[in-house]
Amino acid sequence: MRKQQGFTLIEVIVVFTLLAMIMAMIFSGIDSGRRTAEKGEKRITAINEIRVIQNIIRSQVSKAMALGVAESDEGELLKFIGEEQSITFVSQMPGYLGKGGPHIQKLELINGRNGKELLYTHGLISNYDDEDEMSEFDDAEPMVLLENIRNGSFAFIELDEEGLPTDWIAELENPAAMPLMVQLDLEMNRQAKEHWPLLQIALQVDGASSSRRTSTMNLLQNRSNTETKE
Repeated sequence: MRKQQGFTLIEVIVVFTLLAMIMAMIFSGIDSGRRTAEKGEKRITAINEIRVIQNIIRSQVSKAMALGVAESDEGELLKFIGEEQSITFVSQMPGYLGKGGPHIQKLELINGRNGKELLYTHGLISNYDDEDEMSEFDDAEPMVLLENIRNGSFAFIELDEEGLPTDWIAELENPAAMPLMVQLDLEMNRQAKEHWPLLQIALQVDGASSSRRTSTMNLLQNRSNTETKE
C-alpha cells in the first residue's frame, strides 16, 4: 500500500509565514505610497492657499484709492493708515465677493492660539453724517486669512519731504498721502505646511499723479538694481 503524499505541518507553517511576510511588505509599501501622496497633496494645497491669499492682498492693496478712512484730530483725512501690525485703506471690492464698490479694508496681525493670525476686515464705505451711526465696516466680523504665524510685520516706502522715496519704514509718517509700496513679511511656525514668500506690492495711482509716480518707481527700480549688483 502506497503512503499518501502531502505537506507536513512545519511546511504549511513556513509557507503561511512567508505569505504573511510578503503581504505585510506589500501593504506597507501601499500605505507608505498613500501617506507620501497625502503629504504631497497637503503641501500642494498649502502652496495654493498661500498663493490665493497673496493674490487677494496684492489685488486689493495695489488698487487702494485715495479716499479717507479716518479723520485726524486736526480734521485731516487719513487715506492710508500703515502700521507695523496693520494697514487700513479703501479699495474697490469685486462684486462676486459681496457688495461692489469702495470698501474700507483692514489687514492686521493679532495674537492667536497657535501664534499670530492674519485677519481681514472689510465694509462698504459710509457717507453717514451721524458719527454715532455704525457703518458696515465698524460692524463687520474679521475673517482669518492665515494662521500659524510665528512673527510678521508690514513695511512701507513713501515719499519724503523732498519728494524722494524712503527706505522701508515700519510706520507711515504721512497717512494723509498714499504710500508707494507695501510689504508683508511673515515667518511661519512649525505647524505651518508652507513658508510665506516675501510679498511686496506697488500701488497703482490715478492719472493726475502718474508722471510723478512713474519717475519715482523708476528710481526705486534703479535703486533695487544697484543693491542687487552690490
